Amino acid sequence: MNKIKYSNITRMIAFLIQQVLVITTVALAFYLSNIILSIDDIKEAMSGKSYLESQYFKDQLINKIYSANQFMDYQKDFEVAGEYNGNKEVTISQFLNDNSEMSQFSETQIYSLQDLVDWSQGQIEMISLYEALTDYLYGTNNIEATSKPATVMDADADEIDSDESLTADYKTFSDNMKSLGIAVTSDMLQIEVPKENYLTTKTSLIDYCLENDDFSEIEKISMEMQEALNNIAEEYTFYNQYAAYFKSVDSSNFKIYIQDYKGDILFNNCVGDNTNYEEYFNNNISCGIIYNATTNEFSFTNFIIDDVYSNVDLFKIPDQVNYIYAVGIDSRYLHSDEFSVANYNYDHNRDSIIVLVVSMLIILICFIYLVAVSGRSDKDEEIHLNGFDKIKTEIGAGIGIVIGAGILGFLPINSLNNRLSTQVLVIGVMGLESMLFTLEFLSLTKRIKAGQLWKNSILYMIIKWSRIFFRYRKVTTKIVILYSAFLIITLGLLDIVFSDGSFFMLLVWFVFVGVVGIILLREAVARQRIMNGIEKITSGDLDNKIDVTDLKGSNQLLAQAINNIGEGLHNAVDASMRNERLKTDLITNVSHDIKTPLTSIINYVDLIKRENIEDEKIKGYVDILDKKSQRLKNLTEDLVEASKISSGNIKLEMTKINFVELINQTEGEFSEKFGAKGLQVIKTIPEDSVSINADGRRIWRVVENLYNNIAKYAMENSRVYIDLKADKDQVVFSVKNISEHPLNINADELTERFIRGDVSRSTEGSGLGLSIAKNLTNLQKGTFEIYLDGDLFRVTITFPRVV
Repeated sequence: MNKIKYSNITRMIAFLIQQVLVITTVALAFYLSNIILSIDDIKEAMSGKSYLESQYFKDQLINKIYSANQFMDYQKDFEVAGEYNGNKEVTISQFLNDNSEMSQFSETQIYSLQDLVDWSQGQIEMISLYEALTDYLYGTNNIEATSKPATVMDADADEIDSDESLTADYKTFSDNMKSLGIAVTSDMLQIEVPKENYLTTKTSLIDYCLENDDFSEIEKISMEMQEALNNIAEEYTFYNQYAAYFKSVDSSNFKIYIQDYKGDILFNNCVGDNTNYEEYFNNNISCGIIYNATTNEFSFTNFIIDDVYSNVDLFKIPDQVNYIYAVGIDSRYLHSDEFSVANYNYDHNRDSIIVLVVSMLIILICFIYLVAVSGRSDKDEEIHLNGFDKIKTEIGAGIGIVIGAGILGFLPINSLNNRLSTQVLVIGVMGLESMLFTLEFLSLTKRIKAGQLWKNSILYMIIKWSRIFFRYRKVTTKIVILYSAFLIITLGLLDIVFSDGSFFMLLVWFVFVGVVGIILLREAVARQRIMNGIEKITSGDLDNKIDVTDLKGSNQLLAQAINNIGEGLHNAVDASMRNERLKTDLITNVSHDIKTPLTSIINYVDLIKRENIEDEKIKGYVDILDKKSQRLKNLTEDLVEASKISSGNIKLEMTKINFVELINQTEGEFSEKFGAKGLQVIKTIPEDSVSINADGRRIWRVVENLYNNIAKYAMENSRVYIDLKADKDQVVFSVKNISEHPLNINADELTERFIRGDVSRSTEGSGLGLSIAKNLTNLQKGTFEIYLDGDLFRVTITFPRVV
């Protein structure tokens, strides 16, 4: 089976059948080119309906009835006693679309019908009112006014300087007119009015305005005259076109007869003098409609046309009540008109349409088969390419475009030349073009199947080598080259567009700019993705990884580098946290191990102190031992406290604390230490209670550490300032003293662990007091700030106030 399907003979037969049917289809297209049928009309023809039963015929008939009614309307404008009369007196108002608010001039001024018809057939020349008045007043026009106002007729030459008026601006001319009693403004002088090649039977437009001393409606009258002349030109053309068609008896296949209730014939192009309309329509009309206005009923001959029920207004005649309106088509088609042509096309081209549809279907089947087997062989599953298939894709596509353009170029020839010799030539050339185009398309199909459409293209080769070239260039060099290429291409395309006016090149420019915009947008999205990844990493999400799947080039390299940095930071942080945890555990374990023997030492020292020791030297040793053991105890407690804070292993019991009471209590406990160093406390605190939300034991530790710091490091015989301020939102507590030793370090360093203001370490202390105080303050939602200025030391603590 595969041998038959993939054999060269089978392919050749399918190809030849396709090309023969292409030629057949083109020939039928020439034959059917003059048929104007819609898809629905073709469907009706294929279903077996006759022309007179089709919607196509019904639409034609309704349109023709509409034209007949329009012709009857125009008869009222152009005819007298049933015949065209150019001497008929008419007004402008008769030819306006809306005469409900027309000017008095259009309603009253009488024209000869033939004058208006002649005027409408030529060019309607428009001039400004300034020119019209100048021609009128100074005799440069060819129309002699019937009567001029006395102010103009009797004006002296000195009153009107003709040369000056002709060259003056509108305002000067308007002032001159006002001096003559003519009320016309400078704005009115700019209005354009028709140059009156034909006059009314009474007076001209200028005379009319002068007699009424009113130019206010001049613009409205001008527009009405233009509208009327344009309508007359259109109506007169239509009237002449259909006069013989509708008025001459037996002049077309379309028949119409209208008779009033008296028996007088209102409209007739079918019935002779001695013929009854009913007898004529029943004998000769295969598809007729008779409307009886008296009974408001329709009757039909042979075929019922439902469309008339939705178009009853077409059969209504103004100023008539009881009448007969009969229309129909003589199916003998004795005359050549649109109905006979439509009937022929409808009935005689049905078979041609069937052949055309079947041919196109077989062409499609053959084409699908050829596409499916192109490049295939019965020997293996590979795609086989010939020599033509291996040329560059753009060259092959260009050949296909040229061939396709040739086919499109020959398509309109039939509309220009219907000679048989020309049609035969076109059919032959299009057959050849079709064959070449099919071979070209099959070649492209084989390229797609073999995966060579892109890889074998010139563009692919350019991009490939460009990537190799760009890979080893700096970013700035790449940007300069790309931007220069963009400018050159853009300016080149725009130069072609502006010089040649080429719409195609303008379209190419839009596509090019759009592609560049998409590329830049993709780059921006990629960069934004990288920035989002960086922000997450900087915010502490070290596990975040930037997805590099859709990233290309330098963006991919950058994202991978950032991922590596994030991974390195993650590892570094893990190591640091592990080390910190080990330190904390070490401190906790060592402190715990020291605490037990230290407690024993303190207890035994206390027991020794209770003994009645009289040796002063031994007493001194005991006092030193007591002090050092207490210091070691405080250090151990500070280490454990700092360890708990740093590890987060601390539980706070937040309650409402009276800060004023806490300060007073702390001051009382440290009064002895302050007194020993001669420190004078200057305290500024409110008398009323000021409350904060804090852990009682922890906030006491904070304040205690601050007072301890003062007791240890404040200069002897100096002042210590204790301030507490409170507003409705927060409580601010500050302590300020003069340091005994110069503070030559950064304020932030004092809150680090094991940092002491006493560089010589001659005073007692662990270097953990301020660090513990700051961390405990922060844990209780407060702020802790240190300010240093020389030997001035100040700590400020802020807490939210609780009412």
